[in-house]
Amino acid sequence: MRTDATLFPVGVPVKQELTVLPEDLVRALFIAGRAPYDWAKHGRSSTYEWCHRVAVLPAYLSWSDDPVRRITRTALAHELDPSEKSMLSYTLGQAMCQLFAERQLSVRFFMHVARYASTYGLTFAPGQSRADFFGERTDGGYVVAEAKGRSGPLTKDLRETMEEQKRTIKTIKGEEPEIAYASAVHFSSAHGPMRLTAIDPEEAAPRAVDLPVDPDLHVLAYYAPFLDAFAHQEPLMLGDYVVASFTALDVTLGVLAPVLQRVQRAARRNETEGLRDDVLRLLARHRPRLERTLYGDGTLFAADWTGLENRQRPGRQDSGVLPDSLHEAFRSMSQEEDWRAERVEEGDLNLRNLPAVRGYVPGIFPRSELLEG
Repeated sequence: MRTDATLFPVGVPVKQELTVLPEDLVRALFIAGRAPYDWAKHGRSSTYEWCHRVAVLPAYLSWSDDPVRRITRTALAHELDPSEKSMLSYTLGQAMCQLFAERQLSVRFFMHVARYASTYGLTFAPGQSRADFFGERTDGGYVVAEAKGRSGPLTKDLRETMEEQKRTIKTIKGEEPEIAYASAVHFSSAHGPMRLTAIDPEEAAPRAVDLPVDPDLHVLAYYAPFLDAFAHQEPLMLGDYVVASFTALDVTLGVLAPVLQRVQRAARRNETEGLRDDVLRLLARHRPRLERTLYGDGTLFAADWTGLENRQRPGRQDSGVLPDSLHEAFRSMSQEEDWRAERVEEGDLNLRNLPAVRGYVPGIFPRSELLEG
């Protein structure tokens, strides 16, 4: 998918072709979703809400290599009424905003401002607008973003509005965001490919807000939706990952077991101090395995949607070493399980006792094949 970036700092690719797989969009909608994690308030509804958003993807998007590799809308998408098209555009705009941030701006722990704010009781003055998302760059500094979507081409008026808009978040944790951009997903024609345009305005609005972010609570809020998913879908062990398969959607999600263990401790026992540093340490320790399974935040997502078989790994087409699919990655994964040496404290959920995956795992192990051992 083609992306165009305007007014960004030097070093950000102006034009880029991103390989976007179904599971990339599934993950983006899961981790960046607006719905707050609040088990007591929403319970299973939050899981259904995620399923609702994910079901949009195979219904209305098509991955095609004819005549060139691209993502287009299905025939069903063209039959939607204007309100339904607006909801599809909104969903795609949010997903691609996350992918742009992670792939082209090196942003980690990218999430919706509303989910963080509602979880930790942050409020904004009446009439104050603020960006949709925020996250931190791996080399330091924060990024804020606003997502837009259009069911047709990007109009001149919208581009000018994006170029002229002011930053709505003045500071994060007392620091001015390094980048504050707006991105818009759009389609050049009815049957044209999906594209994204991103613009980074420079000036802050007069009523721009300050966002008091605690780095440890930020990380907890980022991983918390996994706790909700595992509470409503039986978790299993797959290598070093705790996974849950939503077979009705043919989607699997997971998180690296030691990371999940530490996040659970923070959530259940309020041991949040040092969480961010602990998670980064665990991710660094397991980096060779993370490189095999795609996502550097220790999460795992896979989709098994018939007709969407472009299984090339994003950014890895030229590598002759890494496997071409999650199936092969887990078949070849080292059986060393050094995470099991991590200390289990009283009151922790003991992930070592979870049953191992058997049988079909959407996007990883085919329906016809059983995982041995």
